[in-house]
Amino acid sequence: MSADCKHIHKVQSFSAEAIEDRLLAAQQHCRARGVRFTPLRQQIYALILSANAPVGAYDLITLLQKERLDTDAKASKNVAPPTVYRSLEFLLSEGLIHQLTSINAYVPCCHPRAQHTAAFLICDNCHSVQECSSMPAEEIIHFAQSNAGFVVARSVIELSGRCQACQTATAE
Repeated sequence: MSADCKHIHKVQSFSAEAIEDRLLAAQQHCRARGVRFTPLRQQIYALILSANAPVGAYDLITLLQKERLDTDAKASKNVAPPTVYRSLEFLLSEGLIHQLTSINAYVPCCHPRAQHTAAFLICDNCHSVQECSSMPAEEIIHFAQSNAGFVVARSVIELSGRCQACQTATAE
């Protein structure tokens, strides 16, 4: 890993304990900010945290409908897409998740709520995602704001290719 990279972190495969810790931290964060972390927002965040790969909005809708049927056979199984998209926007705005625009999917943030710029390394083969917070990415944002007078609302830097594990497996 180069000196320019602060860290590289897999954004999937959280343990049940880590998911609970993240949900509790998100609840506390939202309470401190005076914003509502509704049951639906919590449920969507938990689904993103527990996914083994980036998850799309319609995948979330399917999972939510399945959960509702599993927990209450009498419950309405329909989940409206706008409701899910509003919850995703909330989670994005609170810094809890990231949207990967190239694959139209969502992943948990490795440092929720902390302002940082990250590049995402997306494996075309196994679909794993790594979040890399790096100085060069932060410098691009700083340049846009300071030199170009551009106010950055959200940035996503995505690199597609093959992860080390897939390269090793192919080589063997």
